[in-house]
Amino acid sequence: MGLFGTMFIGYSGLYSDTLATKVTADNITNLNTVGFKGSRTEFANMVVRYSEVFGRERGFGANIKHIRPLFTQGGIFTTDLSTDLAIVGKGYFILSDSKGNIYYTRDGQFFINEVDEHYFALQNSLKMYLLGADLKATSPDLNSLKPNLIPKVMQAKATAVLSSQLILDSRRPTNTESLLAKYDATKTQPLEDGRYDWVFDLYVYDSLGELVPIKLYFDRGDSPNTYEMLLTLADPAKDGRGEGNYRGAFLYGTLTFGGAGEVVSATFSEVNVDGTLNPLDLTQLGRPRFNLNINGNVQQVTLDLGFSVDPDGSVSRDIGAVKMLASPFAQVGFTQDGYPTGVFERIEVIDEEGLIRAWYTNQKDIEVSRLFLADFSGYEESLERLGNGLFRARAGVEVYLFIPGSAERGRILSGALEGSNVDLAMEMINLIMLQRSFQSNSRVITTADAMLEDFLRQLRF
Repeated sequence: MGLFGTMFIGYSGLYSDTLATKVTADNITNLNTVGFKGSRTEFANMVVRYSEVFGRERGFGANIKHIRPLFTQGGIFTTDLSTDLAIVGKGYFILSDSKGNIYYTRDGQFFINEVDEHYFALQNSLKMYLLGADLKATSPDLNSLKPNLIPKVMQAKATAVLSSQLILDSRRPTNTESLLAKYDATKTQPLEDGRYDWVFDLYVYDSLGELVPIKLYFDRGDSPNTYEMLLTLADPAKDGRGEGNYRGAFLYGTLTFGGAGEVVSATFSEVNVDGTLNPLDLTQLGRPRFNLNINGNVQQVTLDLGFSVDPDGSVSRDIGAVKMLASPFAQVGFTQDGYPTGVFERIEVIDEEGLIRAWYTNQKDIEVSRLFLADFSGYEESLERLGNGLFRARAGVEVYLFIPGSAERGRILSGALEGSNVDLAMEMINLIMLQRSFQSNSRVITTADAMLEDFLRQLRF
């Protein structure tokens, strides 16, 4: 091979060390890059066959056979920003640009950006959309994924169910005058103080999202085990049914209690503005459902007092059912399912299974969509690096989509990011070794050069 061959061997070492140093430098430079996956340099020896007869081979230097990306897990650090997402385990976030091209990344730095006049969406700093699927989807494909759109406004919801847990005083005296007969909407106060035993102040929301106060009156019946009740609007003028002595009154009922204070039977009727009653069939729904007319807008409301009437006429009671006890009147609990219009306020957290929940100024939340992750088990080295933490699947690479946290694959942490998987200590060791290798290969070249110069000098003499 000779001295010239020796210099070429030294050169191959210098060239390989230079490439390996670039890889190490790239790893160290991206030490703080979120979701960065480092690489390692794989060296290989080169040989030359110098005898075809005896099949002998001789080393001819080194080369780089492969620069292998490492897809090991990076460290997790918290940020307290709910839209910062980290993947623990397998998986990649799925992104799309404005042209619909699909990309993958482990960089979970997302923010809420305006899409149009109706929606926000989760995007990264490159304005790429983070993709998800409908809440009911279990095994979508890439074509069915879409941006996670967040409505700017949550529309108001009219109250449909009004629930209250009540205690009625059993010590009140009975009376023979009907509670409904005492009501007169033509007066400033339709039910005057002292003409009923108790009133509970409740409220509902109408279809426009306006809070509407209502009153639930109770008065002792003509027997010790009964109570009458009357549900009315606090302001009868909001009744859109028209004029009448019973304007604002909508539901009348009688509750009968057993010896232990539990409700044993009930009857309910809708009240017309002229005072006529429309009895309700409780065996269908089990609870009274009536039409509430607020400024001409009609909404069906179900009153839930903790019990229901079974088809056979018997009564089933919940733990919080209305009771009659030797105790002052009390409202133990109250709920209603309506709410006003709300403006988007925040995403509080994205759970480990990728469920995105948006919160609004009306203190309500909605489930927007669910994130799906992509898995390339066995094919990750076939991903094409594009920079900015992005990867693209090469032709023929199969993509598996899965719900985070399922099948022992990756899960999502909200308010956290995955750091680089580069081991700085190991990279510094590699750098020192490459430096020494480069120096040694340089010495090989200079030594061969000096020997060649001595040889040529001898020839001149």
